Amino acid sequence: MKEPGLTPDGRTLGWIVAGGLASALFFFSSIFIPLAGSFLGILAPLPIAVLSLRRGWMGGALASLVAALLIGLAFKPIVALYFFVQFAFLGLIAVYLLERDASFGLTLLISALAVAAGFSLLIALQASSLHQGFFETLKKPVQENVRMVLENYPGMSRAEAKEMEAMFQKMLSLVIVLVPALIVIGSWLILMVNFYLIDRLNLTGGGKILARFDLNAWRLPDHFIWLVILPGFGVYFLHATPRIVSLNILIAALTAYFFQGLCVINYYLAKKRMPPLVKAVIYFTLFVIQIVAVMVVLMGLLDMWMDFRKIFHKRPAERDDSPDDTQHPSE
Repeated sequence: MKEPGLTPDGRTLGWIVAGGLASALFFFSSIFIPLAGSFLGILAPLPIAVLSLRRGWMGGALASLVAALLIGLAFKPIVALYFFVQFAFLGLIAVYLLERDASFGLTLLISALAVAAGFSLLIALQASSLHQGFFETLKKPVQENVRMVLENYPGMSRAEAKEMEAMFQKMLSLVIVLVPALIVIGSWLILMVNFYLIDRLNLTGGGKILARFDLNAWRLPDHFIWLVILPGFGVYFLHATPRIVSLNILIAALTAYFFQGLCVINYYLAKKRMPPLVKAVIYFTLFVIQIVAVMVVLMGLLDMWMDFRKIFHKRPAERDDSPDDTQHPSE
């Protein structure tokens, strides 16, 4: 899977440059290509993670620097720093944790929190240099990015773009205060998509990443429920900054329980050997219809007490109903 050491030969350097270029191109697509570019943009960590797995952590780090250099030349250096924190660092730290046999949940949690901390530090440093407030500094790049996307959107007139921008401005105050939670949730989604593609396309050339995790049997620790209960009271009783912090923690925690609910559903889909098309329709429904998504969150929460899969309150020898003979969710 990973070649020993990092030798400075032309072949290795070629892979590093190619990986950095591919990562930068994915990032560029998120800015210049409407709609489809947003999906391509989340693949920016993919080349970096693959190089880290195949050529060692240093190979991924060098590819990250190549990508950041290209982005810095095309835009401003600050944009390259945000790329490094939001995408490159995410891929590097996730691979580092996986290679040290961290659990799936711990890998997602630490990686996302590290990105959120790095992103917040960048905003704080930029706010200090500009003598602005934290949220004021954060608002400006978001506004510019929205304006750029709307201007490049095909078939949209200037008047329609201004109308959409005005509508977004009304939502911006809420979006800004939820940025920490959005960064954490976005990091989780980015990592899961990239891990799935690495396994599906066999990009490591060896063992699969998700194969060593039984996602059908994954669930959050019991004490994680306090990250729903305490912030829930905080949102209701607190005010100002403590309330914003509580709201961000609550949204991130409920999203984690949404993932647990998905694992419960996937367990039964695998057990019943549902065809891929049926699975696709079911998952599309889960993500698109809001009330169904809320029910999945409730299922994840209730799973702690009700054990829908009937596998956590049994001894290992008794867990014979687990869908071990079914297709792994990452395949």
